[in-house]
Amino acid sequence: MSENAAVTRAEDDTPLTERILLVESRAGNVALERWGSGLPLPGPNEEALFLSFNYADLPVGKRFDCCCPRDDETRVVWTTVTIIAGTQQMALAWDDIPHGWKTLTILRFDPEIPSIIRDLPETAGWYEQPITVHISSKDTWTARTSEQ
Repeated sequence: MSENAAVTRAEDDTPLTERILLVESRAGNVALERWGSGLPLPGPNEEALFLSFNYADLPVGKRFDCCCPRDDETRVVWTTVTIIAGTQQMALAWDDIPHGWKTLTILRFDPEIPSIIRDLPETAGWYEQPITVHISSKDTWTARTSEQ
């Protein structure tokens, strides 16, 4: 757990249907210079993204199974997504992304960055774009789409 935040919500305490990373946009160079100086540079198949308020405290290394548009979760893209690093306006790399925080987070996509991520607008900060993409586990996606 990061020294910057206390444990505020464990993933197991979060309802399955709420276990979603909420993606706003890709982080542009201005954002990376301003807030990401302590983060590793994104490598191949990695993208720096602005995430909205996080659903739980999630460690670096946490994996997810898919991405989908917020407005049509049935259009799922299956890809392994791994949290590589994260920060919030302190420019320090944390060992987790904390519950309730908006973060600048580097995610790795295997086997490649899907177009749903690659085609997101590039911005300089949070709040410049609405949440347009969800990232989740297969179990969360299944639970959410079976409710529709």
